[in-house]
Amino acid sequence: MSEHSTPSVAVVGAYGAVGAAAVRAIAERLPDAVVRLGGRDRTRAKTLLAESGLRGEAVEVDLYDGRSLAAFCRGARVVLNCAGPSYQVLDRVAWAAAAAGADYVDPGGDLPLLEALTRPGTFDRTAVITAGMQPGLTGLLPRHLCSTMSDPRRLTAYVGTMDRLTPAGAADYLLSMGGAYGEARGAVRGGIRVERELEPRTGVELPYADNRVDVYPYLSFESARLPEVTGLTEIDWYNVFDGGAHMMNCLSRLQGAMRGESGLAEAAEELTRAAALDLFGRDPFQLMLFEVTGTDDAGRPATRSLALRAGDTYALTGLASALAVLAVLDGRAAPGVCYGSDVLDAGTVLAALRAEPAVELLDVVDRPILAVRAMEEGEL
Repeated sequence: MSEHSTPSVAVVGAYGAVGAAAVRAIAERLPDAVVRLGGRDRTRAKTLLAESGLRGEAVEVDLYDGRSLAAFCRGARVVLNCAGPSYQVLDRVAWAAAAAGADYVDPGGDLPLLEALTRPGTFDRTAVITAGMQPGLTGLLPRHLCSTMSDPRRLTAYVGTMDRLTPAGAADYLLSMGGAYGEARGAVRGGIRVERELEPRTGVELPYADNRVDVYPYLSFESARLPEVTGLTEIDWYNVFDGGAHMMNCLSRLQGAMRGESGLAEAAEELTRAAALDLFGRDPFQLMLFEVTGTDDAGRPATRSLALRAGDTYALTGLASALAVLAVLDGRAAPGVCYGSDVLDAGTVLAALRAEPAVELLDVVDRPILAVRAMEEGEL
């Protein structure tokens, strides 16, 4: 690519687990795209570019060098940030993209990035944040169920992931579980977030799960926002751990790191090791169960449910972020900062998930899937 060529998409952290999945998804859907793939290792970026079949260039980029980052973003229509951890990158790439006249997509970010981009000073480009699996699909899918009802009232959700963790992913996971941007044991009652409403449970039997699981109630910023955009008045949301004794025990010891108060890098390394121990000899999985009750257009009681089971967290996150990039390129995202669930089209996402090899099961049904109450052996 000459210095005067204009890439459609510039991907930071392109050869990482999420970045590589996103690049493949873009190549499948927009084979004429011109890309700039970057990271600290140009050789790895060059290999990915060749494998993708896309036109473009592979370059070395240092996120913490302002000139390097500015040069990387220059000329791009959209910059996709797949580098992490999010708490360190924060708004660095987003502002560099805006300064270069490019729009921005981030599979993570959540409330910290939102606050950074909406503080005094106008972000006049389009930024789509939380365009990944969780957050991202975990906000879009229940929102889609609610859209099929005239009056959705109650959501029950069980979301679980057992997969390898990168150190960056582990750090973001710890902070996402902290109290600053979510509520452990919280729930929504009467449309309002309520503290200490639910208890962790062990030995829970769930549909589509291979084993009895442990569940931990947690109301994230993403799930707490659902009443505002759907009209839901009650939400029970549980994180699911399937045989995750090492991770569960690790999380119980890392409360300070989860609140961002101490030793985050060391804690992330410990959590990465715990996840590897839990995964040893087992296949990765992602499980999402959503059940919404309310009334249909005729005012009759109705229930809509969705079950998704997959085998690769990074494939789902990369797919969602790629679809967000395409939505921005198509002009379907307005200027300003918005969430992936505000921009992504549910029909397009569901079709893409059904075609994704990592997805083992995707059921959307007009009936309860949690009708038989989860059987619990005891409380944690």
